[in-house]
Amino acid sequence: MNLDFVDMLDGYKAENDELLQKMEDALMEIQENGMDDENINAVFRAAHTIKGSSGMFGIDYIVDFTHIAENLLDKIRNHKIEINEDIIELLLTCKDHMQTLIDFVMSDPENSPDEEIQDASKKLIDELKSYLDTDTQVAVQKVQEKEEEKEEAEPLVELTNNYKIKVVFSKDTFEDGYDPHTFLNYLQEIGEIQSVKTNLKNILPIDKINPTECYISYKIKFKSEKDLQTVENTFAFIKDKSKISITNRSDKDVKKQDVKEIETPKEVVEEVEKEELVKAEVKTEAKKSAKIKSVLKVKRTSSAVKQTNYLRIEASKVDSLINQIGEMVIANAAVMQKASNAKNSDLIESVSTVTRMLEEVRENAMNIRMVVIGETFNKFKRIVHDTANKVGKKVDLVINGGDTELDKTVTEKISDPLVHLIRNSVDHGIETPDVRESRGKNQTGTLQLNAFHDAGAIAIEIIDDGNGLDTEVLLAKGIEKGLVSEDDNLSEKEIFELILQPGFSTAKEVSDISGRGVGMDVVKRNIAELRGSIEIDSKKTKGTKITIRLPLTLAIIDGFLTKVGDTHMIIPLDMLVECIELNQNKKAQMRDNSYINLRGKVLPLLNIGEYFNIDSSNENTRSNVIVMQYGGQKMGIIVDQLLGELQTVIKPMGKLFKNLKYFSGSTILGSGEVALIMDIPVMMSKMEHKQKDY
Repeated sequence: MNLDFVDMLDGYKAENDELLQKMEDALMEIQENGMDDENINAVFRAAHTIKGSSGMFGIDYIVDFTHIAENLLDKIRNHKIEINEDIIELLLTCKDHMQTLIDFVMSDPENSPDEEIQDASKKLIDELKSYLDTDTQVAVQKVQEKEEEKEEAEPLVELTNNYKIKVVFSKDTFEDGYDPHTFLNYLQEIGEIQSVKTNLKNILPIDKINPTECYISYKIKFKSEKDLQTVENTFAFIKDKSKISITNRSDKDVKKQDVKEIETPKEVVEEVEKEELVKAEVKTEAKKSAKIKSVLKVKRTSSAVKQTNYLRIEASKVDSLINQIGEMVIANAAVMQKASNAKNSDLIESVSTVTRMLEEVRENAMNIRMVVIGETFNKFKRIVHDTANKVGKKVDLVINGGDTELDKTVTEKISDPLVHLIRNSVDHGIETPDVRESRGKNQTGTLQLNAFHDAGAIAIEIIDDGNGLDTEVLLAKGIEKGLVSEDDNLSEKEIFELILQPGFSTAKEVSDISGRGVGMDVVKRNIAELRGSIEIDSKKTKGTKITIRLPLTLAIIDGFLTKVGDTHMIIPLDMLVECIELNQNKKAQMRDNSYINLRGKVLPLLNIGEYFNIDSSNENTRSNVIVMQYGGQKMGIIVDQLLGELQTVIKPMGKLFKNLKYFSGSTILGSGEVALIMDIPVMMSKMEHKQKDY
């Protein structure tokens, strides 16, 4: 391992993790929908790029392993080997092993893998070669059969081709993960390199060299039995940026079609010729000099546009930016408060302008951290596939709403709970093919993953068409575990929620997938830590639906500021439907009940002041009802004052208040006072169970 690259390994791992996920997604797509050139090329490109970047870092054991896998993929994409279920399984295993090798590099970059990893590599290489050897034997057999058909064998024709190759690498070659030396290695494998001339004239003085840019070019004399197309494929992944020409010199009378120059974009040609143009600038006339400057100006513009397409940055930097913006929101609120108190209209207008601009900055910063949840969902295809094979079931995974956006932090934290729920659905929910057939169902079960926005939150549904939950079995198990008593009168929903209790399991056997009574309580706890909720609905023999609702972000939200007595409280604006004045007529209609008639429908109410024993500072203050909606349900909360919308920076409550229910966090107002952020899902849940536990 070259120690000069140790500091760059984080970028190496991040890029290769992404490539491996693309490889897995493409293989799963092939398994579901059959062979597709685009997908198999995506797998090949991922393997080839991983090999190239590993070669640049000098990680030979990854290069050696990936090269064999790449050979098989090359045969498949050229339709020389037909892909089947066994090959897909082998390639998925190879993908997992590549991940193991890359993880090992990160843990110990200076040493070679241990014996266990080396044995795994050798075993997989042998399996890969078995398909390659079989393909070779078939090819030889076909040649022999053709020769036997000939009555008179003709003299053998010399098949060796002599090529002249010129490669001018683009400056982005290193950044794209390629090492020029790896192309020479590959050529050596498919033929014989007779000579290599390296052109170093474009290398800048040492004080001006950018170590991430490539300045060299090669002139290669190459001898091979491979045809022109095969030689061209060696440079397939750099042809769009680099300038490449390949000439077959075998025929003394070289014809036009024997020379094939790979088409190169105009701007790349300009990049390659730029240095020569710069050198000519000093010696040429002013007119030519102006022309050179014009060319360079066009090139810089094109390059700048391209560089703005993608930007890879550390998540911690985005988190730091959002935290700083949060502090700016709090500081701006304090300035606004002071301007309002001073009754200075010019200052108030100026602060309002800054507030609007700050809100735009906040929105843009939050959008940077938003990712489509489909990227997480796609990873579950492999989990469903592996789990179904392990338990002998057939399962189709259907994904809907994959383009729904969610905060990256939330996405990362919800991944493990979703994995557990999906494995449970495959292991416990969906029946074996024979049982499904006996129930009149399709032998292949269906597991749905749905995502959609719902009242300022994101809802994720895991739906299967399997066994469903048996309330009698669940209740009996709950009584046996001492979670409930026989005298408890539980609703169907409350019985379903028993599976979320610690130690609860109905599995008859313990396996490596489930049955230990550990998991669902952890799922519930993890979701609760994200200020989310989980609901279960099921019908026996028909299937189960688990719905998770999560906040879109954990950092900054739009809130609605209210006041009860001297206490400020904030409600997430996305959950607010409307505000109603609770006048004397409506109070008379209530008749001391905790609900009102809202346009012909019953709306349950919660009086915040009474519930939390908050003394009202003014008994004559008119009360207001804020109508909230979450999870398809509505409720109203009674407050004293409505103070309007407010950008709310969510601050954790701290360990001292970790058991405080009904509030998901706090924020600091412009006056310096602390306002509590209401946890509407928890309030609705307690209202439904009619509990007063705080």
